[in-house]
Amino acid sequence: MTTFTFRLEKVLRWRQAKLDLEQFALGRLAAECARWDAKLAEVEHARSEAEKAVLSSGPVEGGDLAALARYQEHLHNEKQAMLARRRDCEHRIEQQRERLLDARRAYRLLEKLRQVRRAEWETAVDREFEALAAETYLARWAPRQRRVPQR
Repeated sequence: MTTFTFRLEKVLRWRQAKLDLEQFALGRLAAECARWDAKLAEVEHARSEAEKAVLSSGPVEGGDLAALARYQEHLHNEKQAMLARRRDCEHRIEQQRERLLDARRAYRLLEKLRQVRRAEWETAVDREFEALAAETYLARWAPRQRRVPQR
């Protein structure tokens, strides 16, 4: 009996490695988007803390309000830049998901072909065992037939 060998096993392993790599890249991009979310939250927190600090400090002068307005403008610009980077990150995630989906399809295609080939091999092995069993039975049966006297 021969053992099962899939001629495209190396290609299957390569596609598995590519699939793993694409999944890793998607995870990396998701982590990057999470970092942008955290930075956006920090900016929003800084804005609200600055407002609270100025408004809770007692009488507010015009210079304080002007400084607060400039700081809020700075934070707003920073937030807009971060939002743009976050949107870019989301766009790259969508592209990476497409690459991951393509890699998954390619891997599954070969995996399915491997399963079909294995089923064919198992069927051939079963036939071989049946033929061997039939030959063994016939080999044992034939000598008995010769011993029976003929009339």
